[in-house]
Amino acid sequence: MAQQTGILLLDEPTTYLDLRYQVELLDLIRDLADVHGTAVGVVLHDLDQAAAVADRLVLLQAGGVAADGAPEDVLDAGRLSDVCGIRIDVDHDPTTGRLRTRAVGRHHTRTTATPAR
Repeated sequence: MAQQTGILLLDEPTTYLDLRYQVELLDLIRDLADVHGTAVGVVLHDLDQAAAVADRLVLLQAGGVAADGAPEDVLDAGRLSDVCGIRIDVDHDPTTGRLRTRAVGRHHTRTTATPAR
């Protein structure tokens, strides 16, 4: 960034950061693209982070491309569930309208808390 490069490639830049700094870094990445015209490629495993900041997503599976396109086209519940090997629910945040995902494990559907022992 100090060299004002036209292209920036980042591999998991939010890993190990507290939530506040993850959001601030993603905002900075989006600003670099929107305000400064920087082409930014980012590897993210957090699907919600990718949906929030990306214009285009490439979903990889076993070293190949499973899907490529706008977040609305790539983040499909069936496709994500197939690629990830676990049920992934996809809906829209009622406040922002942005896509959001939820990985569903065996215990995510519990309706009552388990008593403490």
